[in-house]
Amino acid sequence: MKKIVLLMAACSLTVALLQAQTDSAAEKKQKIFIASVTTMDKKLLKGYLSAVNDTQLVLKTKNDQLSVPAENLKSFTIKRKNSVLKGALIGFGIGAAAGIIIGLASGDDPKMAYPDPNDDPLGIGTMATALNNAFAMTAGQKAVAGGLGLGATGAIVGTIIGAVAKKKFIIGGKKEKFHDLQGELMMKLVNK
Repeated sequence: MKKIVLLMAACSLTVALLQAQTDSAAEKKQKIFIASVTTMDKKLLKGYLSAVNDTQLVLKTKNDQLSVPAENLKSFTIKRKNSVLKGALIGFGIGAAAGIIIGLASGDDPKMAYPDPNDDPLGIGTMATALNNAFAMTAGQKAVAGGLGLGATGAIVGTIIGAVAKKKFIIGGKKEKFHDLQGELMMKLVNK
């Protein structure tokens, strides 16, 4: 019974995490991207990507808004805000769920019976049996250990993926390249 409850909890957690990542199709909201822009005169500008139109890229910084004309764009990279945290949480959830399922599926470790003292005069078999029984785990204990171990591993992997997940665009000061990328950028900025 305990196994079934833990398995259902793991499945519910996985479903809840996956549901949290999907937005309602009717709801449109602007995604927040952090942008790093390199201009043709090698200046580095950082801020939130605010808007894109035919002729410029607009960044929002702490103090003001910066407009960078397409002919002044050498390259820029964008990445989602809080992508590291989201990656870590998703990785932890998937790893923990996998660890719990594996732990429950492996079942309880069997306990060994102690040997007859007459057959084991030095006590080596007794010590080996005691050591084996000390490390025997129930399915619930395996589920907890597996959930924590694989959850931590998943969080580390998710953190790394979230940190390196970014998209780079090379414009080279050419309005045509910027214009060709405009549709893709607009699709990234707005959820459907």
